[in-house]
Amino acid sequence: MAGVAEPERAGPEGQGERTVAASRPRALEGLTVFELSIAVAAPSCGRYLAHHGADVFRVESPRFPDVARLFGSAWARERDDIEVMGAWLDTGPYVSEMSAGKRSIGLDLKHPAGVEAARRLLAHCDVMTTNFSAPAVAAMGMAYEDVRAVRPDIVYVAMPGFGTDPDSPYYHYLSWGPNQAPLVGLDTMTGYPDQDPAGVAAFAPPDFMAGLHALVAILAALEHRDRTGEGACVELSQFEATVALLGPFLLDYELSGRVVGRAGNRLPGIAPQGVYPCLGTDRWLAVSVTDDDAWRALGRVAGDPPWATDLRFADVAGRTSHHDELDRLIGEWTSGHRVDELAAWLAEAGVAAAAVADNTDLLGDPQVRSREYYEVKPNTRFGRDLFSGNPQRLTATPGHTDTAGPEMCEHTVEVLCEIGGYEPHEVERLIDEGIAFGPAQPDLVLTRPYDPYLDILFPTRERHR
Repeated sequence: MAGVAEPERAGPEGQGERTVAASRPRALEGLTVFELSIAVAAPSCGRYLAHHGADVFRVESPRFPDVARLFGSAWARERDDIEVMGAWLDTGPYVSEMSAGKRSIGLDLKHPAGVEAARRLLAHCDVMTTNFSAPAVAAMGMAYEDVRAVRPDIVYVAMPGFGTDPDSPYYHYLSWGPNQAPLVGLDTMTGYPDQDPAGVAAFAPPDFMAGLHALVAILAALEHRDRTGEGACVELSQFEATVALLGPFLLDYELSGRVVGRAGNRLPGIAPQGVYPCLGTDRWLAVSVTDDDAWRALGRVAGDPPWATDLRFADVAGRTSHHDELDRLIGEWTSGHRVDELAAWLAEAGVAAAAVADNTDLLGDPQVRSREYYEVKPNTRFGRDLFSGNPQRLTATPGHTDTAGPEMCEHTVEVLCEIGGYEPHEVERLIDEGIAFGPAQPDLVLTRPYDPYLDILFPTRERHR
């Protein structure tokens, strides 16, 4: 509860832990957030709010599970005791990644009694966030005017793909973050000039950008409410939030008529620049030679080979015009060395260089480890779970997350009684009637395959933030 000191609690290993950060108040304590969300955009925003102390509960339905839950985990397919529409929905790594610190309740918002339960909760909420499509939210009776009727001063955040204006051309279109990238032109700028667009589908930058835009808007609307007592409807088009990423390129076209295409790893005025192969499988070194001094330093580190003193490469104009040849020559040198030693040598010599890290490299990265970015927190299904941390660190009111992602519908009874004013037997009746939902396979406790390594990878110590 807001303002109440947290007691020391035994973790899953039986050890009592209480970090310095967890003993301090958080900036958003006392704030209650109703999250009706899917995938990444709204969930990522809600995770930031929860990290800073807001009580965020996410409304879910096992009849229409979030895609982040449907992903599951490959190892879970080998377990006969894990039901596809049961514990499987808790096994995906994105569950904790997007919902750490939140509570999960199950409601059927296609049933009038489910909508009534949601409205009873909303009457006590400060913020509602949703990234469902605008027509879907309206059909549920959860549009801004519907919610405002039960909580006039609510900060309501709608962040569908194309806004909430039914007269706009794309109003009825459905969208995901990976769709937004090619739609606004990000993909056509990504890749090599002689190849098709590469895209950025491995993850979806538009989703995360929309979540951060929503976070800023919520804080601004709450500040407005504190001053005036008025709520707000925040309309955030993910399409426009993604277009905003292209501001400099749009201005470039407006002023010069130039259309920016694919440039691979190269930027104007810098040569050589790129990634170069090193010893090992799929190991690469990123190098940017930003001026003539850096070019001479690169040559010294390489042992002054003939290409280092070739007059064709003496200035940036010559190096740019012979960039392909330079890439070949530098690649021949780098391929005989380990990426870590090359990165260290070049950095010491004043050349911008670093290993191209993959996700496993980051687990052991000394900067990431020293900042204790990754979190391991209690989790009902697994005992404990791993997720990435929050880069937003406030000095006087540092945020923290007490729990990993919840089981699906884990807190239905708790939230409906605590916030919605229901009696336990009323909630049980809603569950019996299929209007509300409790957790599936609640007695099944699982262990992630990497759990034995967590204490080695992420040793616990008090954090002074």
